[in-house]
Amino acid sequence: MSKVSIVYATMTKHSKKLAMAIAEELGIEAVNVSEESKPEKADLLFIVGGIYGGACNPVLVAFVNKLDKDMVGKTVLVTSSASESGRCQKQLRDILTEKEIPLIDEITCPGGILFVRLGHPNKKEIQQVAKKAKSIYAQESVTEL
Repeated sequence: MSKVSIVYATMTKHSKKLAMAIAEELGIEAVNVSEESKPEKADLLFIVGGIYGGACNPVLVAFVNKLDKDMVGKTVLVTSSASESGRCQKQLRDILTEKEIPLIDEITCPGGILFVRLGHPNKKEIQQVAKKAKSIYAQESVTEL
């Protein structure tokens, strides 16, 4: 099997929960880029982060800026946000596009902050994200990364 990696950055610990659930589902380790920010080569890279006040986590943006197309084959963004309309990691998408790193999917789920959508992502939503990640992983394994 090709090299698959999971990285995350978090302010509220939601992204950590999502990354750990995906890691458990795939049987690999998730790396907090706040602690270990040196990118490693990967054929498939899951990038997990939240939207805070309408913006991507700056630590995750800095990490993605360090990537290049020779280092990463394909990416999947995994995003949580309290805002229904703001779940897309537009800034990360733009960086990946500029670097010509293929983005094959973005998995989104509700997040919560303070009293807005408190309790999200919940256990069921986290499990759904992990199952979707496993489905993408299985599909990409079949198509030979």
